[in-house]
Amino acid sequence: MIAITGSIGSGKSFVSSVIREAGFEVIDADAFAHELYRKNTELRNKIAQEFGNEAIDENGINRKFVVNLISDAPKKLEILENILYPVLTAEIEKINPDFVEAAVLYKCPELEKKMKGIWMVEAKEDAQQERIAERNRGNTTWSYNLMQIQKSNSAKFCASTSAKTKIIENNSTKDECKKQVLELLNIPATVQKDISLKKFTTFKIGGNAKFFAEPKDIEEIQALLAWRKEFEIPYFVLGHGSNVLFEDYKGLVIKFGNSLHSLIQDAAKKCLGGLEKLEGIPGTIGGAIFMNAGAHGQQISDCVKSVTSINESGEIITRTKEECEFSYRSSIFKGIEPEIIVSAEFDFIHKPKETIDMNRKEVLAWRRAKQPLQYPNAGSIFKNPAGQLSAGALIESCGLKGCAVGDAQVSELHANFIVNKGNATAEDVKALMEKIAKTVKDVHGVELSAEIICPSSSSKM
Repeated sequence: MIAITGSIGSGKSFVSSVIREAGFEVIDADAFAHELYRKNTELRNKIAQEFGNEAIDENGINRKFVVNLISDAPKKLEILENILYPVLTAEIEKINPDFVEAAVLYKCPELEKKMKGIWMVEAKEDAQQERIAERNRGNTTWSYNLMQIQKSNSAKFCASTSAKTKIIENNSTKDECKKQVLELLNIPATVQKDISLKKFTTFKIGGNAKFFAEPKDIEEIQALLAWRKEFEIPYFVLGHGSNVLFEDYKGLVIKFGNSLHSLIQDAAKKCLGGLEKLEGIPGTIGGAIFMNAGAHGQQISDCVKSVTSINESGEIITRTKEECEFSYRSSIFKGIEPEIIVSAEFDFIHKPKETIDMNRKEVLAWRRAKQPLQYPNAGSIFKNPAGQLSAGALIESCGLKGCAVGDAQVSELHANFIVNKGNATAEDVKALMEKIAKTVKDVHGVELSAEIICPSSSSKM
């Protein structure tokens, strides 16, 4: 988290509005504290016990009373801090927003410790007085007293904080201030905001990505990774979305990669085989390597010689096939911090083009006959358990074909496929997956493991 702080009238709220417009989550800690006063009966009772009933009103805290406390009774303020701030800190930490607009930081050192950085908004006194007068319709006495106290604390605060402090000078026009803020946010030109993910998945299901980018080269990828690291933004690497179930993603989705089909097709033209039975898998080369995609006795790791990727720090790493640690539907890339696979080297098998083309046609015909390609889907939902019947056979034996939650339905053609019959949501699919897994466990005692990926942005990286 990064704090936006400064004296009253300096323009914290305007700076926060610019940051929100840019797509980041900003919590006003003072307003959030007031909401805690209003909703938390236990907290209000403690305040009333310490300061009397005049400290609270029907909306929660009597703000003017608190202002007078700050300027007239430092000891009582200390008691107030002991009541409110531990609760405030805990609640903000649960939300873990990108930014916190927090004049309260001056008086809440525990909250300050949570901050990765501090953006201090400063303005000349006459500019602050003008803003205060506008806000309070000429009644500036109590606001001015508070401003002076905050000013006297600001130097001490900046000197004591361990977080990196940046200064925003808000002495001129709003446009000039906005320009400063956007320069600090340093959002790469490739980044878009609030993009629907539905059209980028074969399931045709998905909420919005807070940030979305389709980089064209390694330099653009490195710029995105450097930016998301600075602001601790979670990120997810998306290929063709053929094995993904999205809800809203409160981070950065990076869409990148060439199709697996193009690799197989180009290899076939040169009489290079070994992967042709993967034809019809609707994913990217990087996605196929990530999960070691396979079908009909072939898997992509059969022909991989080396893989080059970029890690979250922007470093380029090349691994041999052995270092990729390929296994059934897995690789080293599934067990480490997200890396973006940017290239791979393959050792193909020389075959007659007629043989390669025949194999490709056969597997495509098999897919058309055996898989529900007429409906949006994400391929196999569960991995085949080792030493057991296939996941599809286990699910079918439980009589689950056609079972549905909302518009998400177990395919009547292939039981290990869930299809979107129209307006299925991620919640529908997840509920159906849970029902399938529980039923198979109850009937066969077998734990099914999901093959589909459900990205989460609930924690920062």
